[in-house]
Amino acid sequence: MRDELETILLQVSKSPDIDEGSLDNASRLIVDSVCEGLQITRAGIWLLQDESAHISCALLIDKGNNLDHESLKLSRVDFPEYFAALDTERSIAAHDAKTDPATFEFADVYLGPLGISSMLDVPIRHRGRMIGIICCEHQGEQRTWQPDELVFASSLADLYGRAVSAKERADYQQLLLDANQNLEQKVKERTHELQSTLETLRGAQDKLVEAEKMAALGNLVAGVAHEVNTPLGIALTSVSHCWEELLIIKKAYDQQELTEQALIDFLSVSKDGLRMAEDNLVRAAQLIQDFKRTAADQTSNEREEIDLGSYVGQVINPLKPMLRKQQIHLDVELPIGTIIETYPGIIAQLVTNLISNVQRHAFPKTYTTARNELVVSCGQHEQECFVAVADNGIGIAPDLHKKVFEPFYTTARDAGGTGLGLPIFYNLVTQKLQGRIELSSEPDHGTTFTIWFPAQN
Repeated sequence: MRDELETILLQVSKSPDIDEGSLDNASRLIVDSVCEGLQITRAGIWLLQDESAHISCALLIDKGNNLDHESLKLSRVDFPEYFAALDTERSIAAHDAKTDPATFEFADVYLGPLGISSMLDVPIRHRGRMIGIICCEHQGEQRTWQPDELVFASSLADLYGRAVSAKERADYQQLLLDANQNLEQKVKERTHELQSTLETLRGAQDKLVEAEKMAALGNLVAGVAHEVNTPLGIALTSVSHCWEELLIIKKAYDQQELTEQALIDFLSVSKDGLRMAEDNLVRAAQLIQDFKRTAADQTSNEREEIDLGSYVGQVINPLKPMLRKQQIHLDVELPIGTIIETYPGIIAQLVTNLISNVQRHAFPKTYTTARNELVVSCGQHEQECFVAVADNGIGIAPDLHKKVFEPFYTTARDAGGTGLGLPIFYNLVTQKLQGRIELSSEPDHGTTFTIWFPAQN
């Protein structure tokens, strides 16, 4: 190859226009270089389309007519011989373009009017596939294309293929950049949405916890009201009886009919009556005290040091009437002396909810046992404390053990159940107490819920 052609190729190959991704700049550089190296005034880049059914002009430079772009499109239907030559994917060196088998179809419509005598078409390949040609058109006297000129034009065609790859790479990089920017924006928007949703869920969770607290307190109020009324009624009856006896003895005294025996009888009756009244008033006072403590704890989230067994007993006391009403026999195993620092309100709410669940679900009317039993126990094992509520009721099928902790799942919706008790119960144990729950149950073999949580002495 002549030195001047090699020099042009070297300059084009080193040009940043080839690899920067600007195909327009690369195309113009290559076509100008073709014209310079082959000493022609007309050349262009043509690209195949529609599965090689057409070829269209991407860039055409005609320095003789001061033209640097022309919109042209050729069809296989109109020029079948030319397209057949292109199908070989080899260079077309038409020294006499008007008679060459590959180009003679252009003689009247293209070559003659433009004064083109010779044509050199070299294939452009990209990723091993022919995508078009560089068309070199000599105007004037016919010329014979030299081997080094074919090599020169083919090398420029290869450089165009390199420029196409650079353009694709630049497009991919821009798409990736745009995608990253869009992704960052979407992540920000999605994060904002998730934060807003999380805040809403937290608010909803707080409201549900408060609702369950109020439901638990409702059960306590109902139990206390019934339980306190009984000793108060007995105390009132006893005091009334003592008052009547007092009026009788006073009347006898006023009428000077009071005997020693009558006075002794009055003192005996009054002593028994007042003792009965005192015992029942003390009982009522203790129930009210337990209720006040439990109710105050359930509306507080403060940590406090408690005796676990004694405290659970206080929580259970107001619930006993509710259990007796359904003929549920209660046994307790609450050893005294397990001193821990924890959240008493949560312990009270959990115990109340579990006992309420037993009352609602464990002993339906269609289920019969020799005796409905409920056992509440607590204690400490190594570094953990536990509170367990066990019954001998209808039980829970194994495939429902996880489902009972799902929100809104309930088997007592017709009785007013919401399906939120155990899910809130689960969250309180795992999140607030940092503990865990064990559920042991089989149909017709009862249910045991055991709450385990760290013991902080």
